[in-house]
Parts: sequence; C-alpha cells; structure tokens
Amino acid sequence: MSKLPTRAEILEWIDAHPTQTSKRDIAKAFGVKGAARIDLKALLKGLEADGHIQKQKRSYRDPDKLPPVSVLKRSGPNSDGDLIALPM
Repeated sequence: MSKLPTRAEILEWIDAHPTQTSKRDIAKAFGVKGAARIDLKALLKGLEADGHIQKQKRSYRDPDKLPPVSVLKRSGPNSDGDLIALPM
C-alpha cells in the first residue's frame, strides 16, 4: 500500500508546481497507486471543504493566489496616469 502524503505536503506541492495540480499529477508525484487513490481523493475533498484549495475544472489551486495565467480587464489611466487591471 502506498503512503499517503500529508495535508501540508499536498499544499506545498500545489504551491511549488502551479501547473501540475491535477489529482493525477499529485498521485504521480507522491507515488500513490491503486486503492490509495480513493483515500487521496478524500484528502483533497477535505482540503477543498476547509478552504485550503479550490478545484477549477480538473486541477486544484490556492484560492488566495492568482492562477499562473489570467485574463485581465484593463481600465483607463487614473489621475496619476497609472493603468489599472483587474482579474475577470
């Protein structure tokens, strides 16, 4: 039976590898195989329920950080002449 990673190890992995955060990538990185994948899935759901990670399509990410690539809405210059962009 494969050893499951701790919650802290999963959060570190997601922080260090923002483009490889699917359940499959996490399982491959920690060597989780077979029936242990069910336990990993439950662990990820627990992290999601606690608000530590957010599931977006098939990958997980830190809800407090912007994704590595993001669409921005640009507004006109402010009174100082600086351009402002906000994530959509």
